[in-house]
Amino acid sequence: MPLADLLGQDLARDRLLKMVAQTRVPQTLLFSGPQGVGKNLAAMMLAQALSCREPENGDACGKCPACIQIQRKLYPDLLLIAAENQQIKINQVAEIQDFISYSPLVGEHRIVIIKDAHKLNLTAANALLKTLEEPAPAVLFILLSHRHHLLLATILSRCLRLQFVSLPQAAVVKILEQQEPVGEDAAVSGDAILAAAAWSGGSMGRAQFFLVEENLAWGREFIGKFSHLPQATILAALDLAEVTAQFAEREMVFFLLRSFLHDALLSAQGIGMQRESEVQISSADWSADVTRFAALGEMRILAVRQRLLALEQAQGINVNIKLAFEAFFTAIISGIAGSNRGF
Repeated sequence: MPLADLLGQDLARDRLLKMVAQTRVPQTLLFSGPQGVGKNLAAMMLAQALSCREPENGDACGKCPACIQIQRKLYPDLLLIAAENQQIKINQVAEIQDFISYSPLVGEHRIVIIKDAHKLNLTAANALLKTLEEPAPAVLFILLSHRHHLLLATILSRCLRLQFVSLPQAAVVKILEQQEPVGEDAAVSGDAILAAAAWSGGSMGRAQFFLVEENLAWGREFIGKFSHLPQATILAALDLAEVTAQFAEREMVFFLLRSFLHDALLSAQGIGMQRESEVQISSADWSADVTRFAALGEMRILAVRQRLLALEQAQGINVNIKLAFEAFFTAIISGIAGSNRGF
């Protein structure tokens, strides 16, 4: 797939095309930015552009054996590294070192793509650093991360960073429309695509999630209940906490809460309707909910958002997530969202 076909990332795409055209691709690239916005796709496209046997206008043809092998992840000069049990470990870096110790088999480069590079544990990160300091001339590293600030500063200093941004809603719609249906009855309506794009926050991963009717219904119901918390009973907050804690897609929960509070804050400041491009979920689905919650006022919404951030950061450090959500939701009802007690 040609780099020119990368949608919604014009700046990153144009810089990569220029690098390929001038044969001046840095040996270590870092693609940073939100999840689900095309970093992995861009890395595979760049691998194709550099390995294509029949390039067209300095870009991949998408049809030659090298392009097809890369698309199918079968290219002998390409190594893909992903976290195992939430970590990239020293044995995986050893695999990288072994891979790059050989000359390219069929192309001009040996290409290593490291997904979620911020998941390198300290031992692996230090080992990779030594590899990055003196890479072989034919080796290209592409690190992908939505939390690049967690990488060692010494690794960051050896990377050229390309920032990827949240996809415009129009780009999300176009990508969803281009996808081929899976199965005989898998065709998706235009309304479903528009709704999924509106709720995606510029991420294709989230767009795919909300393309499922049940998931979109869950999102609407969840936000509806959350927006009513300031007027709800403690029992309603406890019920919502129990259901939320059991929901498997926890990252989606935090995304919706962050986005909703962002939009409510804009509304409380009186600028939400005037600056629609800054609204996180560009959908009329929750405009009434946002307006209702915005009545809390700017300071209380800011306090709620701070508590949400604390809860999100604590979820991975031995916290009872059900009790944490109970404390968070009931604090909104009792008006103590700005206190320092619990979450």
